[in-house]
Amino acid sequence: MSKTEFIKVQNRLSQQVAKPGGMTADIATQRARRELAAQAGDAKKSLGVTIGRMEAMCAEKTASADDIYVESAVVLDIAGMFDMRTLCDASYSLCELTDRLRTKNRQDWGSVGVHVNALRLIWSKDDKDAEQLKSVVDGLWAITDRLDMS
Repeated sequence: MSKTEFIKVQNRLSQQVAKPGGMTADIATQRARRELAAQAGDAKKSLGVTIGRMEAMCAEKTASADDIYVESAVVLDIAGMFDMRTLCDASYSLCELTDRLRTKNRQDWGSVGVHVNALRLIWSKDDKDAEQLKSVVDGLWAITDRLDMS
């Protein structure tokens, strides 16, 4: 019978991590937060522009549910990066609403308009009055959830 021989294979990542130098996870996190904070102003402007596009869509009432969904997802993505929790929750409700409208082949510009107006309000408050804004988001979810009942 032959003798079993074990060979330990070193992968490239473990070799890189073992080298001296580099930075700790804490330092990397601090740098990432600093770089992200530097982009906050541009992100807030971008959110305002995106909400403005949705307001125009609501005024014209010609956009599809997919168009509103895409714009709301943009708000969700940007707000999520900057930990704007209330704005995330409101835009997620709008994504859900438009998805449900799309699957039922319906349009409800009133409900979409209420969501878009709430997004503008929450965006303008910049997460101040978070408790009051939470009740606004709860109302948005009530609108979204009511669509399942009809």
